[in-house]
Amino acid sequence: MAGFLLAEEGTLSGLIIRFEEGEEWILGRDPDISYQALEDPMVSRKHVICRLTPEGFLFENLSAVNPATQNGKVITEAVLLREGDIIQIGNTYFRFTEFDPLLEKEEALADEEGSIEESSFDQENTIRWMLKVIAGPNSGAEFSMKKNSSYIVGKDPNTCDIVFQDLSVSRQHARLTVSEDEVVTIEDLGSRNGVIVNGQLITDPYVLSSQDLLALGTTSFLVIDREQVRETIVSPVFIKEKEVERVEAAAMAMEAPAREEKVPVDWKNMIIPYRHLFLGGGLLVLAFILFIGIFSLFQSEKVEMIGKNPQEQIQEAIAKYQDLQFSFNEASGKLFLIGHVLTPVDKMEVQYLLASLPFIDSIEDNVVIDEYVSQSMNSLLVTNPNWVGVSVQAPTPGRFILTGYLQTAEQAQTLTDYVNINFPYLDKLDNQVVVEANLINQVQGMLFERGFSNVQFQITNGEIVFAGRIDERQSSSLASLLAQLKAEPGVRSVKNYIVMVTEDSARVDLSSQYQVVGYSKQDDSKRYVVINGRILAEGNSLDGMLITEIEANSILLEKDGLKFRINYNLQ
Repeated sequence: MAGFLLAEEGTLSGLIIRFEEGEEWILGRDPDISYQALEDPMVSRKHVICRLTPEGFLFENLSAVNPATQNGKVITEAVLLREGDIIQIGNTYFRFTEFDPLLEKEEALADEEGSIEESSFDQENTIRWMLKVIAGPNSGAEFSMKKNSSYIVGKDPNTCDIVFQDLSVSRQHARLTVSEDEVVTIEDLGSRNGVIVNGQLITDPYVLSSQDLLALGTTSFLVIDREQVRETIVSPVFIKEKEVERVEAAAMAMEAPAREEKVPVDWKNMIIPYRHLFLGGGLLVLAFILFIGIFSLFQSEKVEMIGKNPQEQIQEAIAKYQDLQFSFNEASGKLFLIGHVLTPVDKMEVQYLLASLPFIDSIEDNVVIDEYVSQSMNSLLVTNPNWVGVSVQAPTPGRFILTGYLQTAEQAQTLTDYVNINFPYLDKLDNQVVVEANLINQVQGMLFERGFSNVQFQITNGEIVFAGRIDERQSSSLASLLAQLKAEPGVRSVKNYIVMVTEDSARVDLSSQYQVVGYSKQDDSKRYVVINGRILAEGNSLDGMLITEIEANSILLEKDGLKFRINYNLQ
């Protein structure tokens, strides 16, 4: 029993991995321990392992940094491979099959050789429409289109009927449709570069005619109707009458006797026509002017060509990417490049710009793609349930930000230790993780400082919700506090559900807990009450509450910023 992994897309496209000998195969980047070494920077030293069992081939992931996937799902435990499964290892997509691809190709070639003689001429006669590629990577290719059929044009070999190996063509770029009446239409499928017909960009389905020129990215092709009748332009040969007479006269002269005696002519007696003299004089003047011109060229001063230094040209090419640094050896033509870029597209643009410089022979590329670094670190953080709200982002090249919210300082310390071990660019990392316990203490202190001790609040992922009741005279102080909190780091939003009340309605009524049985007044300034058998005056304490004022029908108290009231009636 044998299995095969066929690399269909990615860095190792075209690679075939055979599971024929043995019962266990390790795939990774290290050739010393791997059955098949995968030259891909996103592949771990030991990335996956495949085992042969009575049920079939079991596939298990061994990489925690960039785990393998099966049909788009991360492999967390050993899975059984089935025919046609798509396995992603690093940047390469493999298709699993139990049929030898080499045997399939030989059978397909044999079938094609056996049937090509029978079907080629029939197809030429029956298929009316054809595509002829005249520019692009697939220049010279021809594609026939049958009636009552639809063809997807793009660069994805898995979903397209007509495939162009062109980076400027989208995965599914356009759809060509041949109706039952042999009418050909083209439709743009939302491609990035669009569809251009005869120099015009189309937005709606367009009916094509023979010899229409279409452009998809940098690929151009013609639509040809084989049944269209074309007239042949005939260019007749015209022979002028004078030329005929001249030819006849020359023939007659050839027939005359050729051995006539020649009469010697004295050159002194020859008459030169004036037109010959004028022609000879003009040629002499022209030769004289030409001689003077050539002579003046050798007398002119040398023009010095000021060229740019190779270092300056390289700096101009990568000026857009401020984090890149380079070292160029002019003698060997070797360029050493380091630094950070945000995305793989940026790196491809840098490589394209440097490849256009003729004096660079080789490039030692050590540029880091920050997007891949962030993805790799985030895949490690999600393995801990306490760090679900924490992530690494790269806003600019060479700068990383660790953001999120944690409950306790212990969780923050554990996260810091883990990042220090596993993140390779600590000098470029800005830790902005917010600890909610510290934020709670900070908010609580600000409330007590402003006298809002009876206000409750709750913090969830940077969102603060306030509730409670305060005196309406403290509204301006509350507004100032909320504005200050919104500017604090780690606070995403502030919601205010605090109710403004008057001073009397803000007091807590304790009348049911205390019984007042007596009241006296001395000199209109000193008042006394008897509560639960105790005689108390203003400034005394009742169960930890300070008596601030004694009125005829109520007693006002305060404790820790909270205000209380005891109502009584002795009549």
